[in-house]
Amino acid sequence: MSGLIDPTMTILGQALDGLTSQQAVISSNLANIDTPNYTPEAVDFETALQNEYASMNSSSSDIGLPPSAGPSAAVAMETTDPRHFSLTGTLNDGTSASVSATSENIRNDGNKVDLETEMTALTEAQIKFEANSRLISGKFSQLYDVLGGH
Repeated sequence: MSGLIDPTMTILGQALDGLTSQQAVISSNLANIDTPNYTPEAVDFETALQNEYASMNSSSSDIGLPPSAGPSAAVAMETTDPRHFSLTGTLNDGTSASVSATSENIRNDGNKVDLETEMTALTEAQIKFEANSRLISGKFSQLYDVLGGH
């Protein structure tokens, strides 16, 4: 079955996994908006995904990965497969994704979560997730048609 999955499908699947994890970290940041001295977490997942895309050298299709976004642009993920990111933001093959936190204090209690920034990042992640879902659904639809579906 792996022969049916092209590099574009692999990248789209990784993007969906990353966007799901990204939404989880943004939600965690928002849940801790009233926690004193809390610093929001972020991993530059999209840059790592672009590096993975470039390493696959897939010239047959250009899915146009977007540039990395704001502080909650990406996320560390649970490693359940050797190809997944580790919790430190590095791929198991040695390439890395940068981990960052915002440094400015937003409020007097030391909490650095900015509601508008996090909500914007969450909305962007949801839009990207929907777009990637539609792309992967279209690829499966094409495969279904090729296999004789009606």
